[in-house]
Amino acid sequence: MIDKGMTVSRWGHWREINRQLWRLGLVGVATLTLMRGLLLWMNAPTPLTAPTSDLLQAFWIGLRFDAKIMAVLLGPWLLVATLLLVLPQPVIAVWRRLWLPWALVCMVLVNLLSLVNHFFFSFYQGPINSLIFGLFEDDTQAVIDTVWSDYPLLALLVALAGMTGAQLAWMRRGGRRKSRRDSRRRSGHLGWPRASVLVAVSLVALIGLGRGSLGTFPLREMNMAVSANAFVNDLVPSGPQALYLAWKERELNNIGDNPRAGLEHYGFSSPVEAARALGWTEVESADEVLERMTLTTPRRLAAEAAPPHVVVSLMESWGRRPLDFDDPESNDLLGRLRPWLEGKADYFPHALSAENGTHPSLEGLLLDTPISPLTQSRYGYRSFSTSAALPYRRAGYRTVFLTAGSVQWRDLDDALRRQGFDEVLGSSAIRERFPEATGGTWGLDDEWMFRTGAELLREADARGEKVMLVMLSITNHPPYHVPDHYTPAPLDVMQLGDSLAVSPEFGTSILETYQYANDAMGGFLNRLESQGLLGHTLFAATGDHNSRSIIQYPDAHDLFDQFGVPILVWLPPRYRESGTAQRDVWASHRDIFPTLWAHSLSKAEIPWEGRDLYASAEQPMALSFNRQDGGAGLMVSEQGAATNLAQPTFYAWQDGRELAATEAPSDALREHARQARAELALKDWRIRRQALGEAGDGG
Repeated sequence: MIDKGMTVSRWGHWREINRQLWRLGLVGVATLTLMRGLLLWMNAPTPLTAPTSDLLQAFWIGLRFDAKIMAVLLGPWLLVATLLLVLPQPVIAVWRRLWLPWALVCMVLVNLLSLVNHFFFSFYQGPINSLIFGLFEDDTQAVIDTVWSDYPLLALLVALAGMTGAQLAWMRRGGRRKSRRDSRRRSGHLGWPRASVLVAVSLVALIGLGRGSLGTFPLREMNMAVSANAFVNDLVPSGPQALYLAWKERELNNIGDNPRAGLEHYGFSSPVEAARALGWTEVESADEVLERMTLTTPRRLAAEAAPPHVVVSLMESWGRRPLDFDDPESNDLLGRLRPWLEGKADYFPHALSAENGTHPSLEGLLLDTPISPLTQSRYGYRSFSTSAALPYRRAGYRTVFLTAGSVQWRDLDDALRRQGFDEVLGSSAIRERFPEATGGTWGLDDEWMFRTGAELLREADARGEKVMLVMLSITNHPPYHVPDHYTPAPLDVMQLGDSLAVSPEFGTSILETYQYANDAMGGFLNRLESQGLLGHTLFAATGDHNSRSIIQYPDAHDLFDQFGVPILVWLPPRYRESGTAQRDVWASHRDIFPTLWAHSLSKAEIPWEGRDLYASAEQPMALSFNRQDGGAGLMVSEQGAATNLAQPTFYAWQDGRELAATEAPSDALREHARQARAELALKDWRIRRQALGEAGDGG
């Protein structure tokens, strides 16, 4: 930054670091603000109903957070430079030479996270969250292949280099000229009074920006809630801030050493207090709460006489929203699944996924855990009493998990065996049966998984075995492709109209895999029917999360679409008994296994979870572990909705279809939110205490 032979005072070195630091901080804040504007321009819903004042507030609070980030990244460098002033001149000269590499690292980080946040926002309809850590927990090579296929990485690298180079050039602009002036000065020319004032003002300003406030309280996450509009709130955190919040969210999911941490987070001092919020007035101790969290299925004579097979299919990206645009003539999204969704089976359209990612939803479905990843944590070696497989294993079933992908993905093989699955089968096992099986980046095409599943049931039937089979599909996942031998039924992506969030070509490829996966599942049901297996097989299917990319879900009024997934259930008449499908009520993943347990197991011990979708319930609600408005927990019912159940944001229905934030929720909605919060707290407590070794006092 200076010529080696140049004599520069310690103050000269310090002043140059100070000058460049403030210039770099300013350009960093400007960059983050411009990226926020780009998010608004490219992702804003049409129409954006939020008032202009809310947008201005989002940009103002966002700018303050941006300044805080830059101060935290750069401020310590100036503080150290100040402390080095008492040492010989060469020491601070070396520190100044190290400044450029540090500035380079900081701006590469800020720019990279800004670009990542931009594409993450487009894909997940929100800023970076804990799902980003899936890069290291998923099949990392497959993730990289997907990103390489779907995103312009080379162009992004060029943009990253260009942004960083321009920022550093602006930072150093005029630096050589000023260095020459400083070289003609001696430290005495600056004067200690002026030097002291300059140091004090710079450090106080950096500390103030680092706090985000000069008042009593620093700038905090709660300040990000600037609007009743979820999209506007999502504009506030920049890429670096969003990653920091995601890391904090991740840390919250760490078990720690306090089984009551979740209870306390949701506002309860004990499990008894949470139980009382649910109306369990008879419980007096934690142990009694635990007893209340274990249930028994009704007496089922049909299940006793002929135990049925049970099949659950978790379908990749099977969101509910695309089904609104299904047309059997011109935009066929169902294929052979159509007759099953339109009456042969029971379709529950008002359902929410457990989480917003494949693995979190899988754990939510199979373990009823609001803490994820659980099986990949250091507590994954434990067996949890909430496992959906255990009631079947105790009843003598052979429990099988089958995926079209690799069983090494997320260590499924070992993890699920610890949770009550006798066999965990993946693409290798499928290829042993079908060497001609086709596939892609993440594994084999869905049809081969379904063909293998049908074979497993047929063989078990021949041996007189009863099987509980869980399947996980993968085809409807980027990079989107269908096998060469598959001819899609007619599709017209333009029927999505203004809801289409991508190019027609890309949208068509997504609809093709969506249709293909549904068609393959329909073929599976047809095969079981033709083989005479459906008369004694219970079947349920749902999506792991919504359909990505093709549709935007930018606002709170779309909560039921943003986290909506279909639930499709087939109950043979003899096992249904007097049950009637409650198709129009709100439901979630946590209701699937309670429904299957209730109609396939007689007088069996099961964990307290959801409810039987074929039994009437008073004021039913859908409860999800999904995160929205800054926290975990999402509840939707006929009364309205609540998000971030620890500090609820309430939404009321308008015209029976859209949700709007309200600061005056009805008493019924408040009560639903209180019950949902208590239920989520107890589920958290149950998992934590088991992970920590089941404390003798019940946690």
